[in-house]
Amino acid sequence: MSKQFKTGLAKNVAHLQKLIQQVATYPEYNPSVDNVTLASLNTLYATAQTIINDIENKRIANKQAIHNRQEAYKNLNPLSTRIINHLEILGLTQGILDQAKSLNHLIQGASRKKTTIATNPTQITKT
Repeated sequence: MSKQFKTGLAKNVAHLQKLIQQVATYPEYNPSVDNVTLASLNTLYATAQTIINDIENKRIANKQAIHNRQEAYKNLNPLSTRIINHLEILGLTQGILDQAKSLNHLIQGASRKKTTIATNPTQITKT
């Protein structure tokens, strides 16, 4: 594996590989428990390595899907603004335009500006 991992499952697998290398150099290693024999440890290491490779492949596929989604939606904000501008040219009623503008704000993630009423009721300020 070409990557250096510092935490998690990959680090544990790397330690298992070191353990297998140390045990393999010791010729008198003969444990009484079958789960810690050299053959069992090698099988465990191969399984863990396969799982790490699967995780890495899925992570790469996830990053690619995120990138594809970002590319697909990159032109959505200018397109929705153009649609709103075309709707205004058509001369639709104010209610329909307000609904379209509201949807445009939702698409673009714009937040409404808060309106605060000053002490003088004739003065309204937007923040």
